[in-house]
Amino acid sequence: MVAHLKGLKSASQHAVAVERATWAGEAVAAVVADSRAAAEDGVAALVVDFEELPVVADMETALDPGTPLIHPELGDNLTFQRLHEAGNVDKAFASAATVVEATFHTARHTGVCLEPRSILASYNRAEKQLTVHHSIQAPHMMQTIFARHLDLPEGAVRVICGDVGGSYGIKVHVYPDEMATVAIARIFGRPVKFIADRLESFSTDIHARDHRIKGRIALDADGRILGLDIDDLTGIGPYSVYPRSSAIEGNQVVNLCGGPYDFQNCRAKTTVVLQNKAPTCQYRAVGHPIACAVTEGLVDMAAQAMGLDPIEIRRRNLVPDDAYPYTSAANMRFEGLSHHASLKKLVAMMDYDNLRKEVADLRATGVYRGIGIASFIELTNPSPFMYGMGGARISA
Repeated sequence: MVAHLKGLKSASQHAVAVERATWAGEAVAAVVADSRAAAEDGVAALVVDFEELPVVADMETALDPGTPLIHPELGDNLTFQRLHEAGNVDKAFASAATVVEATFHTARHTGVCLEPRSILASYNRAEKQLTVHHSIQAPHMMQTIFARHLDLPEGAVRVICGDVGGSYGIKVHVYPDEMATVAIARIFGRPVKFIADRLESFSTDIHARDHRIKGRIALDADGRILGLDIDDLTGIGPYSVYPRSSAIEGNQVVNLCGGPYDFQNCRAKTTVVLQNKAPTCQYRAVGHPIACAVTEGLVDMAAQAMGLDPIEIRRRNLVPDDAYPYTSAANMRFEGLSHHASLKKLVAMMDYDNLRKEVADLRATGVYRGIGIASFIELTNPSPFMYGMGGARISA
């Protein structure tokens, strides 16, 4: 169970579903055999008598009064909500010369690791030692989790992590099938191996970035940003994935929308809801691509609405290089960045003015090309602030 974000709600998740499966792909039984072929024959022989339950799939209606509850004991399908406000957003928009708004949808997707998730667990009953060979990004985290959930001292658990054939954040979570493998190895006192095949990976590996974001940006007559208003809705499947939390992605959208721009009026909200879909969690620059796409999309639309060049609107709004240390409207503290110097160098390297002329000349002949510019901030030293909050035992 995950409960380290303030206000986060999540039901307890089991290694194998107990009484009720909550998404297509959740394991309801485990078959152990001396060979893969025999195990697959055993799976084929299983007959599961499912009683179909109402499905909650649309995150837009997940909180409606008539929508069924995935976990009735939680009271609703809301797992986390956070609102951040700074300055006077309503006043900024009321006084703006230009207001641009748009709705952004980012599609649910997952990584495809060349080596799928794999684990080999062996429990030595005589020495009471558990040894786990694991394709994982966080072996120390898993050592703690195996020890805690199998009631072993950490010193009796060894997690060996060799070369990992791709991960992207996929292999930094606790998966029910892997916990079942280790538990079975301890019960049997024999080595047990599980390797997800590609179809199993598609239905069980964590997904990410299932968001609907409504955004507004306010600018004065000179094209300077006055304020930003962000409303993020995200669906995370039926559970907040243990131990890192599926709500961190939405939380990062709140933290990072507005990126490197200098403004003081900000309202950003994330609403994280449950669905009967594969769980989502932390994947490849958690929240950053979403926040960047929304922010830069709004800035580009504002430039177009005001007749400004995309480079020029960024020059007018990027935090000055001599303003650091700087605290953003989202309360993110930045030590020493150089967006103006970087932009100047990029414009020179790409020969921007001549490229713009080429774009215009080609457009006159019916050939359409574009130039894309994006300013970006990445948290390169998140520390326990991001990953270890609230006592979650996760290395920073």
